[in-house]
Amino acid sequence: MNDDSFGAQPSNQKQSLGDVQVQGDDNIFNVIQGQIITLTQTKIIQISVDEIKTRELVTTSPYKGLKKFEPEDTHRFFGRDQFIGGLVNELEQTNFILLLGASGSGKSSVVRAGMIPWLQQKWGKHFVSLMLTPDRDPFESFYGSLLSRGFSQSQAQVAKVGKADTLSQVVKTLKPTDTFWLIFIDQFEELFTVSEATTRDRFITSLVKLCQERARELQVKIVATMRSDFLDQLDPAPANLLARITEKHRPLITQMQPDELRLAIEQPAAHHGVVFETGLVEEIIKEVQGQAGYLPLLQYTLDLLWESEVKDDGILDRTLNLTSYRRLGGVRGALQQRVDQLYQALSPAAQLAAQRIFLKLVEIGDDEGAGTEWRPVRRRAARAEFTDEAEQTVLTQLINANLLVSDATVAGANPHSAAGAGATVEIAHEILLTSWTMLHDWIQEHRQSIALRNRLNDDVAVWQAKKVDSDLWSGSKLAQVVELRKDPAFQQVLGGFSAPANQFIQASVGLRERQRRRVFMGLSSFSILALALSGFALYQLQQAQRQRVEQLAATSKALLATQPIEAAVNALAAIGLSQSKFVQFPERLRFGTAEGSLLDATQENLEHNRLAHENIVTSVAFSPDGQTVVSGSNDRTVRLWNAKTGEEIGKPGQHQDVVISVAFSPDGQTVVSGSLDNTVRLWNAKTGEEIGKPGQPQDVVTSVAFSPDGQTVVSGSWDNTVQLWNSSLDRWLYRACQQLQHHYMLTHPASSVAQEAQQTCEPYWEKANLGVEPK
Repeated sequence: MNDDSFGAQPSNQKQSLGDVQVQGDDNIFNVIQGQIITLTQTKIIQISVDEIKTRELVTTSPYKGLKKFEPEDTHRFFGRDQFIGGLVNELEQTNFILLLGASGSGKSSVVRAGMIPWLQQKWGKHFVSLMLTPDRDPFESFYGSLLSRGFSQSQAQVAKVGKADTLSQVVKTLKPTDTFWLIFIDQFEELFTVSEATTRDRFITSLVKLCQERARELQVKIVATMRSDFLDQLDPAPANLLARITEKHRPLITQMQPDELRLAIEQPAAHHGVVFETGLVEEIIKEVQGQAGYLPLLQYTLDLLWESEVKDDGILDRTLNLTSYRRLGGVRGALQQRVDQLYQALSPAAQLAAQRIFLKLVEIGDDEGAGTEWRPVRRRAARAEFTDEAEQTVLTQLINANLLVSDATVAGANPHSAAGAGATVEIAHEILLTSWTMLHDWIQEHRQSIALRNRLNDDVAVWQAKKVDSDLWSGSKLAQVVELRKDPAFQQVLGGFSAPANQFIQASVGLRERQRRRVFMGLSSFSILALALSGFALYQLQQAQRQRVEQLAATSKALLATQPIEAAVNALAAIGLSQSKFVQFPERLRFGTAEGSLLDATQENLEHNRLAHENIVTSVAFSPDGQTVVSGSNDRTVRLWNAKTGEEIGKPGQHQDVVISVAFSPDGQTVVSGSLDNTVRLWNAKTGEEIGKPGQPQDVVTSVAFSPDGQTVVSGSWDNTVQLWNSSLDRWLYRACQQLQHHYMLTHPASSVAQEAQQTCEPYWEKANLGVEPK
């Protein structure tokens, strides 16, 4: 924290700038950790412009632009003295401060360029600051922070264990007793937008454990900064434990007061021997007040103003001019105008490369599909992701223009070089995501594809470590990325998927196809084995009767179009004969003959050509009141029909793959469906609209059902979790026999086929007389 004290600019052309030590009664004394610490109070001291201009002229810009303040920038960080003093006092009361603020409010800067330098000055060589941003793996980030502070890889390795006691173990094994450790977690919201969920939860648990174990420790402190609009992320467990710890220690950084803004604007320039033209500071303050996230815009505008004066040699008169400021578009327009100019100066191919670069550096913070408003946040990407030659060229230009930042030098930016292999890139400040209209529109248009691509990239990184099948994608997620890969707009604008991502997708598709082949081969093998075990002798005895069944079934199918009742009788006879213990077919063969003919005949009689899908219908069900029919199909849809009129109800429910099973709830209000896309979905039986989120077993869903009270859905899946058998043969027989009881049997009693069908139907007529329908 800087000790210079300056105040407001009066009308007589004096500026609140200078090097003044304020002592005595004007100081604020704080007792901190048993010591008296003096924080210098800001006073208004009038220094003449002529006196400032006598200082040495330094032409390099004293402003940070979109770059973040670091501890070494304390000499150019002004206006937050009072707030920093409050933070220092707060740190005495707790071992964990969660500093909240809007994006662009300066929360990171007050810690990096304010609190940390103050602690460094107090503790000297005994002070250790461990600064990190969570990124995808916060434990890995903490490991990197330890390396940057001089710990060896073997010493820092304990941070990579990633367990609930990891942070406690790091402090226990690595911290000397005479040192003061400040663990600073910047952009804490990355835990909820970038980090993998299970790793995030373990890290938060580890933070809570460290705080609880070191509650009385005076020399281990944690400070985290988080955007205030992410505070609701602390509601679920285990983050709610962290919410309790920080409940009384969540200071909120707000807009700077006019006198603080004046210090932040004037003092950096004064230290370089430069002043502001009369009225310019007042105009800047007036423009930024009330504007959200203005501080990075202010720094960027002042930096751009300084550079423009240097370029035109206007800096030689040691004054930053009002006309130059207005030419840049002021604070509200400078960034937008500058980025537009840079973009428009690029060739069409380079503009497309720039668009791809920016969209690779964006993460979608929330998801409208989950019921929350989406918001763009920065994403830190490996430079190796930018493999296209045009992208590499434009990337360097954007870094040189300070719109992007990288942790590797531009000279070592080649992703294939040793220097660039592990380098990362990110947007210089989140303010770009909202202040540059063109970028915001790009994100708006492609946000769903961006979210899916980034989620895929995270899982690709996990898969590449061990290449195990359990890390691959399946079901609807796999279907979505396969479709997205075919989208020309995705390929052109977002650059498509990376080579590792394409390998991941191909491996996932390959696994899906292998699983399907195994299932079908298993079914075929079962049928062959069952036939072989029946024995040659039994085969000879059964052959004649089976041929009879096949003949009856074939006759039934042949008569469907012209004599549907006759077709049903032949089908019933085939069913009755096929159920003989001497004739019974293996399950799959019988379904393709006798039962198939019965189903065709029954459907033909009930609703000929009225209910139509675009592909094979795999499953159907009636509502309990018999008024509605639900059907599932290979065309990936679930459709509802009026059982009396045949009219379709609502819009088709859409799966990503073949629908295998459907069922009604006992009250008839809800339909459940299961599919090859690995999902179980619920639908409103009155409108066809989907209810809630789909359930996602680990593999293909083969069967679904409601519990008797309608409160529970069960599913059977290839993942072996649950397997239910659902036979609708009794219901088909019941319906067919009901049709024929008072029709065909009364007019054709002597027919041999009719007699066979009558034997099949007798048990179902008995049930009908009792008013019992098979379930």
